[in-house]
Amino acid sequence: MNKQLSKILIVDDSDVVRRILCTALTQDDYELHTAVDGEDGRQKVHELKPDIVLLDVEMPILDGFAVLHEIRENYKIEEVAVIMVTSHNDGKGITRAFEEGAFDYIPKPATDSEIKARVRNAIRALQLLREQKTLRREAETANQSKSAFLANMSHEIRTPMTAILGYTEILELEAKTHQMPELFMDSLDTIKRNGGHLMELINDILDLSKIEAGKLDIESIACSPQTIVEEVLELVQVRAEAKGLKLEAGYQFPLPSKIQSDPTRIRQILINLIGNAIKFTEVGTIRLETELLEAPGQEPQIQFTVIDQGIGMTESQLSNLFRPFTQADSSTTRKYGGTGLGLTICKRLANMLGGDISVTSELNQGSRFSAAVCTGNLEGVERLQELTQPVSQETQSTAEKNPQYCVIQEFPLKGRKILLAEDGPDNQKLIAFILKKAGAEVTVAENGEVARQAALKALEIGLLYDVILMDMQMPVLDGYEATQKIREHGYSGPIISLTANAMEGDREKCINAGCNDHITKPVNRKKMVELISAICSEEAAAV
Repeated sequence: MNKQLSKILIVDDSDVVRRILCTALTQDDYELHTAVDGEDGRQKVHELKPDIVLLDVEMPILDGFAVLHEIRENYKIEEVAVIMVTSHNDGKGITRAFEEGAFDYIPKPATDSEIKARVRNAIRALQLLREQKTLRREAETANQSKSAFLANMSHEIRTPMTAILGYTEILELEAKTHQMPELFMDSLDTIKRNGGHLMELINDILDLSKIEAGKLDIESIACSPQTIVEEVLELVQVRAEAKGLKLEAGYQFPLPSKIQSDPTRIRQILINLIGNAIKFTEVGTIRLETELLEAPGQEPQIQFTVIDQGIGMTESQLSNLFRPFTQADSSTTRKYGGTGLGLTICKRLANMLGGDISVTSELNQGSRFSAAVCTGNLEGVERLQELTQPVSQETQSTAEKNPQYCVIQEFPLKGRKILLAEDGPDNQKLIAFILKKAGAEVTVAENGEVARQAALKALEIGLLYDVILMDMQMPVLDGYEATQKIREHGYSGPIISLTANAMEGDREKCINAGCNDHITKPVNRKKMVELISAICSEEAAAV
């Protein structure tokens, strides 16, 4: 294969200088071109797209700086490198050349060896820049492929998980009603628990992928540190009690009543840290301490510290702690399970919230994990000197205050006509069963084309469905295209996307296609029914 020669354009109004430069470079196997002035050089840059331009500073019509300015406006430095050729050695012209995007300069007069050396250096630099750009492009392509793979993996696993977890929940409800044997109940609980673990793993992998791609959304809303702590402890209480561990909360006052942060991500961090503490502690107490950190010249932070009396770690084990898919040592993974993703995600989430995670540990004595996040501006925010009464103790649920509420809500979708577009037979049966159980009349469409025809027929006779549940990945016509075609015909009824995709932008893609809202698989029975009921109520109120 013939090696492609580097293309060099020499722009100088002096025949003598052009000849000297050409002579110096002829022996180095370059493809040489010349231009007799700035205007000629400007045109030939666009025609030839050279690798290197040797550009005289002082020329008639168009001087070298004007040509340099146009080159930099149209070409990146890795596309065209410019070496200024100048007889001025006072430094000002050279400084200006570098400031305006020149790669190097050649003084007049210059020896052949100096001319060759400067051009060779420019060629090498160009090659490195181009290789770097190629590697960056390949890395971006690989990252896109990884994201596409994760999205596809998410869909392929979440779709059957909808059926597994959904039917397990239905069987669990039926088993309780008919007082089935304990072995039957234990088996269902095992299926449900392990299905939940699998979903946690999928979510961890997707979260890490989003963080690495810079696509994880972080909110900044008013939230109460005390409320976050109480909610987290309530969520992990059952796991702690199952191992006979005691959970404690401690507060160092004063504490702000509100901070500006992302409560969902803070809860995610704390649940993971306390979950690890429970996993690695056999006997004793796990304590969650909360305090405000304030230092002169720095933004205040809230620090949550999880203290356990577990197995602890050595210094060498601590050094590997925040690496993806890594635990303290390989025996830990075998004995306690887990992927090693949790702490990596927690640390990166803390960083995104303006803080960090630190850890101290002593082997066989326990560990202390501290997660700090920025609070935002605390000016005018009340500083608490003691705990406030939990909201959960101040108010009763609607069902407790009104016993009739549960009866009324037994069939929240009664009389609602729903079109379910879903190609998976198992999920067709499951979702249709859930909807019918809630009182709805369900029509099933096995692909997007059948759904489109059903929706347009309903439009034609003037009896729109109360809701269309549209799976987005189906044969014949997918949910995106089906929704767009339905909307193009003027169908105004609510369409809710139903998808196993959980990557960044999936919801927006569904909304842009014409959907009103979005449900992610595996479907949560209660949330799905509540969402459909709420949308139906909104539509009825708008009429």
